Amino acid sequence: MKKLLSIIGLMAFGSLFSQDIPFSKLYGNSDPANYYLTHYPVSGSDGLDIKWYGGIRLQTTGTVVQLLNNGNVGIGTTTPTTTLDVNGNASFLDFISAGTNSWIFHTPDDTRKTLHIAPRNTANNDWDWTKSFVINGENGNALLNGKFEAKEIKVTLTPTADFVFDEKYNLPKLEDVEKHIKEKKHLPEIASAKVMEKEGVNVGEFQIKLLQKIEELTLYSIEQNNNIKQLKEENKNLHSQAEEIKELKKLVQKLLTNKK
Repeated sequence: MKKLLSIIGLMAFGSLFSQDIPFSKLYGNSDPANYYLTHYPVSGSDGLDIKWYGGIRLQTTGTVVQLLNNGNVGIGTTTPTTTLDVNGNASFLDFISAGTNSWIFHTPDDTRKTLHIAPRNTANNDWDWTKSFVINGENGNALLNGKFEAKEIKVTLTPTADFVFDEKYNLPKLEDVEKHIKEKKHLPEIASAKVMEKEGVNVGEFQIKLLQKIEELTLYSIEQNNNIKQLKEENKNLHSQAEEIKELKKLVQKLLTNKK
C-alpha cells in the first residue's frame, strides 16, 4: 500500500510541478470534505493526500490500479473483490502476515528457488527459523524444522511389496535372518539406527520395506501354522497307534494268563 501511495504521489506531484502550480488544496464536486487533492506535513518533507469518495483509478496503456470506496484495491482489474486483488503475477521478497503470532514468507537471495515460512518468536520478537518450513521448488523437496501433524497423509510410490507373494519369490530362511540379526543388530534390507540418524528415512520407501517384512512374516506364520497342523495330525496318529499297542498288550497278557 505504501508503494502504491508513493506511485500516486509521484504522478500527482509530477503533474503539478511540471506546470509549476503551487497549491494548498484542490477539490471538486463542490465538496471539499470528500473530493480533494492536498498535502500533509511529514518530518523534513511533504506527503500527498488524495480523497475521492467514489474511488480512484490510475490507468496506463498496460494496466490499471483501482481503489474502490469499500477499501478494496485492484491491480490489473477495475472490480477488485478482496482487500488486494491482483490480476496477474505478483512478486514478493518477504511477505509478513499480521497479528501477534505473525508469520514471514521469505524468499532468500537464491534466485527464488526456495520459499521459507517461519513464525515470529515472541521471546525476542524475531523470526524463529528453527521452526521454519522450507520448500525447494527446484527439486521438489520440502523441509520442516519441527513437529508435523496431519489428519491424513498419502504417499504415492511404486512398486509395492506384493512381490513377496509371488511363487518365485525366494523367502529368506529364518536361520539366515537370525544370523543377520545377531551379526548386524537389525533386520535384513532395513537400515541400521545409525544410518537412519545420519541420513534420515524416506517415509514412502520405508513403509514399503516394512510392508515387505510384514508379508514375509505372514508367510512364516502360514508355514508355521501348516507345520503345527501337520504335527497335530502326526501326534493324533501316534496317540491312536499307542492306544492300539496298549490294547494289543492287554490282549496278549490275557491270552498268556488263560494259557497258564
